Amino acid sequence: MESLDLVNPYLFRYKRRIFLVKGKLRPSDLDALKHFEIRPTDLFLVTYPKSGTAWMQQILVQIMEAAHPDWAEDVSNRALVPWLEERSLDNPCRERPDPRIFGSHLPPDMLPQGVKDKQIKVVYVRRNPKDVLVSLYHFAQSWVMLETPRSFEDFFQQFLDGNVYMGSWFEHVREYHEAQDQLNIHFVQYEDMLKDLRGEVVKLCAFLGKDLTDEAIDRVVEASTFKNMKNNPKANYKDLLETNRYKKETMRKGIAGDWKNVFTVAQNEDFDKVFKEKMSDFPLTCTWEIKQ
Repeated sequence: MESLDLVNPYLFRYKRRIFLVKGKLRPSDLDALKHFEIRPTDLFLVTYPKSGTAWMQQILVQIMEAAHPDWAEDVSNRALVPWLEERSLDNPCRERPDPRIFGSHLPPDMLPQGVKDKQIKVVYVRRNPKDVLVSLYHFAQSWVMLETPRSFEDFFQQFLDGNVYMGSWFEHVREYHEAQDQLNIHFVQYEDMLKDLRGEVVKLCAFLGKDLTDEAIDRVVEASTFKNMKNNPKANYKDLLETNRYKKETMRKGIAGDWKNVFTVAQNEDFDKVFKEKMSDFPLTCTWEIKQ
């Protein structure tokens, strides 16, 4: 058994990132992923946790099913977009036909080497970090793999310090932006999908080289609305609730600006100070809220 640098009984630190103690991977397994065999047609969906992963899974699945009718299968999106970090010799992901899609939270330097060498297409979704913090706080109360936070105040500071699942949001986002010259990345902002989902789907199709009709794009958009996803057992992760891996539903609101319902004035000021310190030279902006 490998010794772990524990952050708490639920999380361990490795190469400045933080992973699940109860997860399937140990440091040697994470290192082995560098050598995972990549096919030229593979596609990677990468996010920091709670940044729109399930939403983009649904969009990509809908695009692929429209472009490749033989690709469709009556299983959950989790099966259609298996998690790279869940691949191991004793628990391999079920094989999928090409083009394969993998999900991952890994930073760019821990992705398989073939992603860079073969210029594999990567879709990276980012979300404003205040909403990420709130969403991850609620998620930690639901997912049995994570420690239930003692309080929002405690979790707030842990997030700012980078002592949460997958480590620092600030580092994750910066590292992918800095890797865009080495990787073939299409960046998507969660809030832009809220503002103009169809426009973002059109951009995605162009990046993926999928020439869909207007009618097909409309169907992708309709199937990927929050309301329809919440009622879709392939997309809403309710099977994990039914099997007691979640304690409560995790598709909560799907909005931008929920942090305003949770942060105190002092917390918002503290967050803004840290954000300015860590991201002052970052060229991208965040959309902190969208008026309903």
